[in-house]
Amino acid sequence: MKIIFGCSTCSQGRFSELTEKYNISGGHAIQKYNLLLLRGLAANGAEVRCVSGLPINRSVTSKKLIHEPDECADNIFFHYITTLNLPVFRQLMIFLGTLLFVLRTKKEKDTFAVCDCLNIACSYGMLLGCRLKRIKTAVIVTDLPDMEHSGGALKRVNNRIFDKADAFILLTEQMNKRVNPKGRPHIVLEGHADSEAPRPDGQIRYEESGKKVILYAGSIHKMYGIASLTQGFLEADIPNSELHIYGNGDFTGELKALCEQHGNVFYKGIADNAEIVRQEQRASLLVNPRPSKPEYTKYSFPSKNMEYMVSGTPLLTTDLPGMPEEYKPYVYLLQDESPQGVCRKLREIFALPYAARLQKGAAARRFVLEHKSNVAQSRKILEFLSNTDR
Repeated sequence: MKIIFGCSTCSQGRFSELTEKYNISGGHAIQKYNLLLLRGLAANGAEVRCVSGLPINRSVTSKKLIHEPDECADNIFFHYITTLNLPVFRQLMIFLGTLLFVLRTKKEKDTFAVCDCLNIACSYGMLLGCRLKRIKTAVIVTDLPDMEHSGGALKRVNNRIFDKADAFILLTEQMNKRVNPKGRPHIVLEGHADSEAPRPDGQIRYEESGKKVILYAGSIHKMYGIASLTQGFLEADIPNSELHIYGNGDFTGELKALCEQHGNVFYKGIADNAEIVRQEQRASLLVNPRPSKPEYTKYSFPSKNMEYMVSGTPLLTTDLPGMPEEYKPYVYLLQDESPQGVCRKLREIFALPYAARLQKGAAARRFVLEHKSNVAQSRKILEFLSNTDR
């Protein structure tokens, strides 16, 4: 099967080069998500051709012309669209570059297209090109960009993309009603863990020297429950425990003040993903305190949960409505999301034997690697696309 994939993703080597060259601070999550998916498709025998409008704009460089040579990496062909780094012109060139790439691609019997709906210019070029060549297109929806701009221009633009899609790849079942009112074929894949994630065996855990480390890595915004996590941790007063927090957001200032007041709360700033993964494997407990009540949680499945689970360290997460039941035996669930609820749950977890907690984390790792890895999930996508064509 031939897959034409439209996004803003590049090879990991090129992404590292661009990050260093242009000091790119954002886009790491979508880069990791799409690259794992591309690798998974290739690992399942698909011929993968990726057309990419690179995430380089005026916010990171004043360079007028952005040009990167095409390359092959991980059995994936990457075509990087040359753009003028100017408002409007950049998006127009991504649209035209994607359109021309699709038109020049030789269509075979089992050729399909996949595009990331959050990359609007690329999606429009992909959908138009595929309509002209009669190639079926599946749109990946990892987020609903209209949640904060309901009724605005962004919603209208994305609705046009959704209206032209032949099929959908969604993070949660609840998304289907929002983006697919015509009932076109869809598949729900919450995300994917890295099939080549390093084994935790090589890391010496902090707890082996008597220190219990509770870790959070992600956006440090109040809306994501970070204040409740820190307050609940302090109230729990677990002997020899520390709270390590990585990331950035509107709670950073208050967090730094808490660190000055309490010797067991540590703000670790921003670190590269490889270092965070190492620390996740050394910790005693990983936490995702994201509140489950806001409307947006129906339409999201945090990729961080996948990364946490594959680390082999047990996960404490809120009972998010977008999380299927099959995950729940493998995680600790936080039902009371208040600071007092966090306090009680932490005490409950650390009252368990160390070996029992390690077993919980190991079972979670086995589950996601067997059923939710990028290779396993990509296999489901290829089967889905084949059935869609019938």
